[in-house]
Formats: sequence, C-alpha cells, structure tokens
Amino acid sequence: MSETGTAFKASDINDGTALADILDLRLYPIWRRDSEAYRTLVAEGRDRLRRDGAAILPGFVKDAAVRAMAAEAVALQPKMFRFHEEHTVYFKPQEPERDASHPLRRMMVTEKDTAAYADIPQGSLVRRLYQSDAVLAFINDVLDDGSLYRHADPLAALNIQNFSAGQQLGWHFDRSDFSVTLSIQAPEAGGDFEYVRMLRKDGDECYDSVGRFLDDTTTQAIQVLPQVPGTLTMFRGRYSLHRVAPVIGDRLRINAVLAYVNEPNVVFNDYARRLFYGRATA
Repeated sequence: MSETGTAFKASDINDGTALADILDLRLYPIWRRDSEAYRTLVAEGRDRLRRDGAAILPGFVKDAAVRAMAAEAVALQPKMFRFHEEHTVYFKPQEPERDASHPLRRMMVTEKDTAAYADIPQGSLVRRLYQSDAVLAFINDVLDDGSLYRHADPLAALNIQNFSAGQQLGWHFDRSDFSVTLSIQAPEAGGDFEYVRMLRKDGDECYDSVGRFLDDTTTQAIQVLPQVPGTLTMFRGRYSLHRVAPVIGDRLRINAVLAYVNEPNVVFNDYARRLFYGRATA
C-alpha cells in the first residue's frame, strides 16, 4: 500500500459490498483502501504485530454470520480427518541421544479434526471470506511482507478445525512466518490460544530457554488469547512458542485457518497431504 493508499477497482468495491452480510465493514472498512480509516486500521495492525507478535481483530465477522459458520462446521464433522501427532516444539525429529530435558527429546501432542478445503461446500460463508480479494488485500497490507497469494493446494488452502474435549495443539513454533485464523466457536472451557513472544531467534533455537519453559512455564510470560467468535487473528509464530490449551466440555472449539503464501501456485506434496488430511487427492 502506498502512502496515499490504493483504491480498488470497481470489481473490488463490489467484492467489499458483497461481504457486508459477513463482515462488520463499518468497524473494518477493508474495501476503502483510499480512506484515512483504512490507513489507520492497517497501521494499528502492523504496530500490534511488531509489538505483540499478533494482530487481533475482534468482531471482524458479524455475530449472525459467525453463528452460521459454526453450524456449517458442525455439519462437516463427520467428514473431518482426525489428526494425531507427537512432535517436538520445532517439528524436528526427536534426538534420543540428547539429555532427557532437552527440547529435542520432549514430545508434544497435537489432536484435532480437520475439514480440508475440498470438503468445504462452495458458497459457504467461510469460503466466501477466504476467496474475497478485499480480505486478501487487507491481510497483505497489514502483514507488509510483499505480495500474498491464496494457497493453491486443493486441501490446504482453507481448513476448518474442530477441537473436541481433550484435543489440543501442543507447544510449537510455526514453520511459516505467519498464520491467519478466524475464531468461529468457543468451547465451554479451555481451548485458549497461549503464546510466549519471541522465545526463538534467527540463527539461535534458544534450547536452554525453551527447555526451562517446558520444565516450568512460570519462567516466561504467557500471553493468552481467549477464543472469541468472530475474531480474525494474524500471528507471527515462527519465533513465538504457542499452543491451544486442551478443550474442556462438550461444545466444540472451532476455528478456520486461511492459508496465504508469498509465491503463486504453492501446493503440498503427497506425504504432507496424507499426514494432515489422510489422503493425497481432493
């Protein structure tokens, strides 16, 4: 985005208007890139990412729309792939020769149910959100990482994740520079997103600090982001250790993962597809 802002073409403005039943466009005027309100919104998002590692946009999706998204996600539950994996916080192979307290000896548990992009019905609200050019341009402006593209993989581009009682994301660092998620439904208890900002550095895995934290979580300040439906979150997780705490109760914790990348035509290989979705094709 230039200093003066860049206006959308007419088709982009129509895209913004079409989202009026999904997004709170008065609170988040993302289709008005030439406005002062838009420039302020982007500047605030960038500042939060620099300061906190997370830009949190509560009320991004309207209440009625997010309730409809939750109903769509619950209906997809029978089609979801049940993912279970034990992993190190770095997603590197376990190194048995290390000391028992070393992070590369410690295994975390991740369990979730995932609906792949191909299984999310055409015309669903969350698909409309992901396919919006206005949303893509806004996220691109806030992240300020060059050009962003939607993920081209027919399974990985957009996912809905349902967490039932006891399921969780174990402590980990992301392999990508950023993630974009939408909270759709909160559980009865638990399921908070917790993170420790900048516990890892370029060229330094900070094994000692990470190991001490895994032994005693009071050695670091943990930031807690409760699951609030309708909240869009941009998060830089490559350097900030984070997890989703175990879910408690019968109500599902539901979120959508909107996958954007810095290069066009990015797809997963068959191994990654089978690992995350239980199949290699859409």
